[in-house]
Amino acid sequence: MSVRNFLLSILLMVAGLSVQAETYNYNADVKGMVCAFCAYSVSKNISKLPGVDADSVSVDLKGGHVAFKSSKKVSEEKLTALFADSGFSLSHLSLSKTSKDSVSAEQQATLDLQLDVFKLDQLISVIEAIGNIAASNPSRLIINAPAAQEETILKPLLMGRQQVIKVRFIPSESDVMHLQLFEAVDE
Repeated sequence: MSVRNFLLSILLMVAGLSVQAETYNYNADVKGMVCAFCAYSVSKNISKLPGVDADSVSVDLKGGHVAFKSSKKVSEEKLTALFADSGFSLSHLSLSKTSKDSVSAEQQATLDLQLDVFKLDQLISVIEAIGNIAASNPSRLIINAPAAQEETILKPLLMGRQQVIKVRFIPSESDVMHLQLFEAVDE
């Protein structure tokens, strides 16, 4: 390989790295969300979009505000359709770009439980208590459980609440529900 081709290859690699180093920050005002389950539904649908960092999705139920980060651009039309499909309307959208130079520290779970999904009916009060903890402070829940159990687990966590609980449900093939509660840390 000639020196010229080598330098050209390095230049292309660096150019590719700078494109990958950008994060798109989305902020949207959404009308029609009234409960924690609405916020969960919006969060879940946004998290499915290509490039979206699922852990970055934040929904302010009282203010009707949604924010998230993505490594790829998401069109306003796609977001408008996503909210409309969920029964809500997008009233304002703003986008900014930042570089991914800083890496956040790994966060330690405050609560880390593994529960038998066949005993969920006996654990409803435990799940409700975890929902109360998550709703009382800025925190997030990550739940790994069989897809068929999503509604059974989320109803006691979300239904009837006026506070948003940041929940990420990850379907698994296991008979064990793995629930992790992370408290927000000051950055």
